[in-house]
Amino acid sequence: MEPWLIVGAGRLGLQLARGLFQRDVPLAGVLCRSPESRANAGKVLPDRLLLAAHDPFPVVARVLLAVRDREIEETAQALAPGLASQAVILHCSGALGPAVLEPLAQGGFATGVFHPLLAFPHPLEPPVDFRGAVVTLAGHPAAVAAARELAQALGMLPVEASHLKWPLYHAAAALAGPLVYALLQAAQEELQRAGFPAAKAPQAVANLAKTAAEHAHRAGGWGLLTGPLVRGDWETVHAHRSALQPEVRAMYDAITAFTRARLGGGLPPEEGESEEE
Repeated sequence: MEPWLIVGAGRLGLQLARGLFQRDVPLAGVLCRSPESRANAGKVLPDRLLLAAHDPFPVVARVLLAVRDREIEETAQALAPGLASQAVILHCSGALGPAVLEPLAQGGFATGVFHPLLAFPHPLEPPVDFRGAVVTLAGHPAAVAAARELAQALGMLPVEASHLKWPLYHAAAALAGPLVYALLQAAQEELQRAGFPAAKAPQAVANLAKTAAEHAHRAGGWGLLTGPLVRGDWETVHAHRSALQPEVRAMYDAITAFTRARLGGGLPPEEGESEEE
């Protein structure tokens, strides 16, 4: 495998670099763009792999950009003169798609997307387990082939999807990731408000969320949904609404409305509602 240059040593870049290094995937280096990221990288990677912005770096044919969305095109343009001709350049944004690198593609580079559907909370957290995680690939065929090889080296499940509606795709990923995180925090807060021991609330919520996620995965639809809404226990639903903080109640109501809209006639009617409504 051609060695990879990882550009960016933040939450995503450093975790990717750690994963590749642990699996003996060739690395040309990790370009650290700030003193803080250089210090973090030095705690988990050998110094020989760490590059600063002003350092010369070897001519490479594989580049993975793990930088902020607004910096992707500018960073790629700055690196391009030092890259091998027809080098593969991938970015890790799920919001932009391959188009952001079109100027580089016009210059003969094979450009694409490598977007892991995983959460990366901190570069120095325990190493992320990439095995079995989905990574979305898109772009030039040569870029997708290189991205697939990279994914397989990490034990990931590559999914090629070159014609995505990228803002919608990214919104769906946010629903499954950071917004679920926020929902779980709300559940912990409400458990504690109810008098549940604060020290045990995170574990209680995590167990519930894990089983719900497993059921949703196994069912592939709504068939394993549980709770008072499915049972038609509207008295309990109304009691929930009365007890929740206003901002949490708004989330509860939105999710309840979405569930009712999707299940439609599959739910028992609320008292006072006709079956035809």
